[in-house]
Amino acid sequence: MKEQTLTLADGRTLGYAEWGPHDAPPVIYCHGFPTNHKELEPMLPVLERNAIEARIIVLNRPGFGSSTFQAGRTFLDWPRDVAEAADLLGVGRFAVLGVSGGGPYALATASVLGERVTRVGLAVGLAPIEAPGMRSASAISGPSGIGLIRRVQFEMTALAFKKGQEDRFLDQSLSTMGEVDRTAMTAPEMRSWMTEMMRESFRQGGKAAALEAGLYRRPWGFDPKQVQAETRLWYGGADKTVPAESGRWLADRLPHSDFVLWPEHGHFTWMLGHAAADVVQVLA
Repeated sequence: MKEQTLTLADGRTLGYAEWGPHDAPPVIYCHGFPTNHKELEPMLPVLERNAIEARIIVLNRPGFGSSTFQAGRTFLDWPRDVAEAADLLGVGRFAVLGVSGGGPYALATASVLGERVTRVGLAVGLAPIEAPGMRSASAISGPSGIGLIRRVQFEMTALAFKKGQEDRFLDQSLSTMGEVDRTAMTAPEMRSWMTEMMRESFRQGGKAAALEAGLYRRPWGFDPKQVQAETRLWYGGADKTVPAESGRWLADRLPHSDFVLWPEHGHFTWMLGHAAADVVQVLA
């Protein structure tokens, strides 16, 4: 699963990767924060073992991977990129899956594109900042609330990855996770995956991550009640990164939602087992 690129009408490059046959039901995957198409990699063995029939397309948001940085973007700019990418890839209607920080982007896509979106899935997705527990979520509480300081934080992180000095960042990330996630993520193969994924995210520097971290602190710009597609939400009972209570709060505000609690899972562990296959199967 290698990154490829599309050229959008405004001249920007959009990086993407895909898995699965082209004639399978399409699922647009909205990756977490601050990640990219490599986020899907731990799920692939599970999907293959379970013979999941889906064409999963992971689009790298502006500034991540090969995608051109887009200054001043909001959640509501993303649906236009998704629609144009889908057109270029020959995709008509599709499902969207938002994972962690990709949650607001998936919902924005469904809100704007309406009937083109068949169904929506949120796996441990971020809720608005007013939802219970969200102010302590690491994507919100970790980066500074001051834009300039936040930019410096992420530029220093990008520099650390460029110099091969990423262990401090990884160890700090692990320290914010719950026990089930820390145990899973200390495995050598998982630490290697996270290292490569973060290195890819920061290869253009830290400005995209700094911008995006600011978006999670502000109103989304649309009401979840506008999402008319059937929406399934999955949250981990052992998740200390995005609390399940925020997902319940969000589900209550979506018109056609179904909330599922994974009691044993954290923020990452669901990706490594049968739960990953269940998520994609529901959407495909």
